[in-house]
Parts: sequence; structure tokens; C-alpha cells
Amino acid sequence: MAGEGGVSRREFLKIAAAGAIGLAIGLGGGYAAWGLKPQAPSGAAGGAGRRRVKALWIYIGPIGDYGWTRAHDDGRRHVQEKFSSWLQTKYLEKVPVEQAYNVIKNQLEVNHYDAVFATSWGYMEPVKRLAREYPNVFFYHCSGPWEYFRDEPNVATYFAEFYQLYYLCGIAAGAVTETCSVGYVPAFLTPEVVRHINAFALGSIHGAKLMGKCRDGEGLKIYVTKPLNAWFAPTAARNSARMLVDSYNVDVIAYTEDSTSILETAESYWDEGKKVYSFSHYSNMYEYFLKKGKKLRCHLTGQVADWTPIYAYLLERLYAGDAHKEDIWARLGDFTPIRWRRPVSESRAGKPEGAVYLAPINTKAIPPKAVYEIKRLYEDMRELLFEPFTGPIRGYQIDSQGRPQEKPRLKVPAGVRLGRNELWRMNWFYEKITPLTG
Repeated sequence: MAGEGGVSRREFLKIAAAGAIGLAIGLGGGYAAWGLKPQAPSGAAGGAGRRRVKALWIYIGPIGDYGWTRAHDDGRRHVQEKFSSWLQTKYLEKVPVEQAYNVIKNQLEVNHYDAVFATSWGYMEPVKRLAREYPNVFFYHCSGPWEYFRDEPNVATYFAEFYQLYYLCGIAAGAVTETCSVGYVPAFLTPEVVRHINAFALGSIHGAKLMGKCRDGEGLKIYVTKPLNAWFAPTAARNSARMLVDSYNVDVIAYTEDSTSILETAESYWDEGKKVYSFSHYSNMYEYFLKKGKKLRCHLTGQVADWTPIYAYLLERLYAGDAHKEDIWARLGDFTPIRWRRPVSESRAGKPEGAVYLAPINTKAIPPKAVYEIKRLYEDMRELLFEPFTGPIRGYQIDSQGRPQEKPRLKVPAGVRLGRNELWRMNWFYEKITPLTG
């Protein structure tokens, strides 16, 4: 998906698949089209014309979270290795939003970076200010609407989108629950997180209905805790997970929090003789525990991001002098060699593929009928033949803490499929969600 002035979705996929700097150069017009002055990165050398690019990554959390920040840093390390002849990278971790402006500005003054990758929703305002002060630096903001940077020609936006994967994880949740109670622990209730919660809830109903459970899904309870108000909060996340299990009989928990805390909490219940399931989030956490010699019983599947192809694409264009103002919203099928739907028997669901994909699927816990459905819809969603947010869907508007602001009403009419704009501004919960707002 591209914002105004960006390449089309198909063009963008073609470039990414080619992976060739020469192709990016051939596109032409990037800087000129947006009124930017085409100039070599700061490390440009004379004679042979060999250039170097200096890029800075700003992280909201620690790289040891094995979630959001770790996934971004994996992408940074991979492009550093891939483009070692011309790319120099640096990262700063645990940069609070309120300090981001000064931290980035100091780095630009001292080290003269060509590009800055700001990897959290909260960095929008600092990036907007800095983009105006440093017109010859290209800024890339992860998450958040591109419209916020409409007037900043040197800011591009990008995101690895999970709502499709959350729907599939929801199918797994609805298929395995024995208590007919599933839960979600959100970090914040930004539109991004809200659409992920809704997709998980819709998928959970689908999974329960598919398996004839919980009165064909009608009796399934879906609880959402108060937001943690922090992206990295292992202790608070653990406490919220335990509250869901101990007070609401929840036996499947999804979440948006950048650590393995909830997955570890779910596994600890198995040691107590109680089956509680959870998921990977942003990284393949199942593999992480395997490397530590622990095989998780609680892991169903999960949503995983590989930022490498996105970073490679953006940096190749920058190196070629053809950086564009664009909005990349990578979904299933993007950055894959073959985007067409595969037969279910050949589905790569549960294996690395493209920028976003499912973590390994627990075929021991998830019934074969549900595994088949997950793979079938995975393939359909790669071609946008199936979209979770297709009406009719009823819901109710919420505030930043999840408190209802109205009674449930029709949000998506029958036959209507929500597009990018509606999804990026989602501020309502699906009607079957019960918020635990206290």
C-alpha cells in the first residue's frame, strides 16, 4: 500500500522482490518529485563515486525484549550485513518519547546521519519537528498515519501489519478454549492495537463456531484488560495475565507487550496442572525458548514480523538517491517471491514468509479442522480474498482506557469491507468484547 506520491503496491512489491539498487535508480524522480535536493549521503567519496550511508535506529524498548524492539534490531543487523560495503548503522535503545527529540537532534549534530528510523508510535511529534529542521536527512517513522507527515517531504512511514494474523490466532484460541473465556492484554489502546484486539475477537468467535464450541461461539467470553500504558512492562503484563486466568477463568491470552512475560506466565500454569495458552508476538518466541532448552506447551502460534525486507527496500532507494515519500503497510503476501494463493496442502502458514507471517502452529493442541481453516484463510488473505473486517460488525466506541462511550451499534454494514483509512482510525470495540476497565 502506498500513500500519496509513493509507488503503487504492485510496483513496490516488484522492487522489493528484485532487490537491486540498479532498479531503484532506474525508477527516477524520487527526490525531484517531492522537491528534495538529490545529494549523496554524507559519506560520499570522490573518484570512483563510492558512497556510504549512515543510518540511526531509535528504539522505545530494550533489544533484549525478544518482541517489538528485538524484531526491529534483527532487521537492522541483517541489512547491516547485507549492505556492509556501503551501510553504517547505529541504534539507541530505551529512548523515552519525551526525550526523543533531544536525543535524535544530538545524534544528528554530532554524527550527521543520512537517515533516521524512529520505531514507535510516540515518536511522531519529535520526528515531525526534526524533519523540518533537517531537510536533507530522510526520516522513516514506523506506525502512525502517513497523513500526520503530509507536509514533510523527507518523511516516509512504514509498518508490518498484524490484524490478519491476529484473526488467525483468534481462530486457534476459539478452537482450543475449554472454558469459553479468552483474553487480551493491551499495552495501549492506539488504533493499531484496537484493530488487533478486534481481529482476535472476531477470529475467536469464528474458531469456536467452527468447532461447535461455546454455543457455536455465542457463549464465548472475550475479556480485554486495562491498557498497561507501557510497551515494555513485563511485571504488569504478568499480573494482568494472572488476573484474567484467576478471576475470569480465561485459558487463552493474546497481548501487545514487548516481552515474553505473558507466554512465560501461561507456561507456568501448565506446571500447576492448568492448561493456559498464549502466542508469540513480533518475534518467534517458540524458537527463543527452544534455544534455551525449553519446549513450550502453551504456545499455539503467533504473529511475527521480519523487518529486513522493508529496511532493505528503503535503504536501497536511499542509497540510489531515489528515496520517496511513501507509506508501506506490509500485510500477508507482501515481500514474498510468489504472492498467489497456494493450495492448503502447500501453505506456508507457520513458516517464515515475507514481512509478516505466523509463528509455528501447534498441531497437537489445535484441532486438525481448525488448522486447515487457519491455512485456508492464510492463503485467501495473501490475495485479500478474505478480510476480517467485512460487515456486518457491531461495536461501541471506547476511550483511551477502553471504557464504552456508547451502546453497541452497527459499525460495518453487511457486505462492506473496511479499508486502510477506517482501520487506521479504529476507536471502537467489537460488541462481544468485555473491557475490564475497573
